[in-house]
Amino acid sequence: MSSPSALNLRNFLASVEADDPQGILRVREPVNLDYDPTAVVMEMEKTGRSPVVWFERVGKSPFPVVVNLFGARRRYALALGVPTERLIEEWAARNDRLVDPVLRQTGPIHDVVITGSAVDLLGTLPIMRHFANDAGPYITNAIVIAKDPDTGVRNASFHRMQVKGKNLIGTSLHSRRHLWTYMQRAEERGEDLAVAVVIGAHPLFIFGGLWKGPITSDEYAVTGGLMGAPLEITAGRTVPVEVPCEAEIVLEGRILAKARGPEGPFAEFTGYASERSTEHVLEVSAICHRKDAIYHDIIPGISDEHTSLLAVPSEARLLRTLRQHFPNTTAVSYPKSGTCRLHAYIAMRNPAPGQAKNAAAVAFGDDLSLKLVAVVDDDVDVRNDSEVLWAMATRMQADEDIDIIRHAMGAILDPSNHAGMTSKMIIDATRPSANFPARHTLPPDAVRNAQAILKKVRG
Repeated sequence: MSSPSALNLRNFLASVEADDPQGILRVREPVNLDYDPTAVVMEMEKTGRSPVVWFERVGKSPFPVVVNLFGARRRYALALGVPTERLIEEWAARNDRLVDPVLRQTGPIHDVVITGSAVDLLGTLPIMRHFANDAGPYITNAIVIAKDPDTGVRNASFHRMQVKGKNLIGTSLHSRRHLWTYMQRAEERGEDLAVAVVIGAHPLFIFGGLWKGPITSDEYAVTGGLMGAPLEITAGRTVPVEVPCEAEIVLEGRILAKARGPEGPFAEFTGYASERSTEHVLEVSAICHRKDAIYHDIIPGISDEHTSLLAVPSEARLLRTLRQHFPNTTAVSYPKSGTCRLHAYIAMRNPAPGQAKNAAAVAFGDDLSLKLVAVVDDDVDVRNDSEVLWAMATRMQADEDIDIIRHAMGAILDPSNHAGMTSKMIIDATRPSANFPARHTLPPDAVRNAQAILKKVRG
């Protein structure tokens, strides 16, 4: 049994409710397994609402389903223990910390262990269809844990997973990063790759699965750095991969060497049903879960939750990278209008001539998915699309301030790319000269007075 202070999903949900009594919406009436949870969240987005939604009765499943945990940045900040305005700065700072995990004999994750012929993914878990275009039921909150075949260093990464049978999953390693490299090396040897798939954990563990850094870094140590304490792990039951003691659900199995099978389409962050896939096949050998497990699902597509999960860690990483070269970088943003993956905005304080374009070039090197980077002055709020567009309208001339890089590597999931290749645009929307006109402003006292007046009027 876990202690009340354990870093797990259920304790974090309790802290969400303590922080904001309206932060969790509990749906007690039965809902359909397929589509209903997605539709509820997408309808709330239309009205600007973003609570965690806890469905108590989903289809015939005995497991409750929690969705939209990451629909608001306030909850990211709560997980890190900082004010929302400090979220990106704190995340960037913790990226450099490593705390090695601690191996335990067992943990709550092994309350229930299902192996052999008893493994039945759809018969055990509430794995749902999210959008009408999806090829089948998908696990969307799947953090794959694998070990480097040469060094044993652990990697954690998100991958979409289509359930195709009692113990078979189709998955795509389209990120072309560490797990892809592991699998290539394993296949060269004719070997399967042992993996564990974590479904439901404390947000800081999930943030570790979003981390991107050197292939030599053990990402359980990265997670410990985010947590500020060692991650407690225990040995897998059917694979030589350690798993978090406090996880809700873990699937154990192997990605099969040389095996391929159709996977997709799937509703991706681009807003399209993507058919692009590496078509890898995962054979599941065990389902492990807590006796009272919570099934944590992430709403895919261009939902607030999915896109912010892409944006927040990308912003933290890019801010850290840019400041190593340009200390006058003040803020970065991956806007939802750019799917939180394909566009980035950078704010700089008094950039020197040409520095804005250099910063954009560094951003493209840091993140191959980017296809547009706009650089603005630090008086522009990069979290506000209208402000950035205003800067482009009033501080940019297309013949001098736009540059195109052709035939560069891009995001494979960008539906407009050409065999993985894309063009990239730099927009310098910074003030072109020191004597440029000043923005009109209000005295700070007047702003404070207005805020006080409106607070009284609203009662």
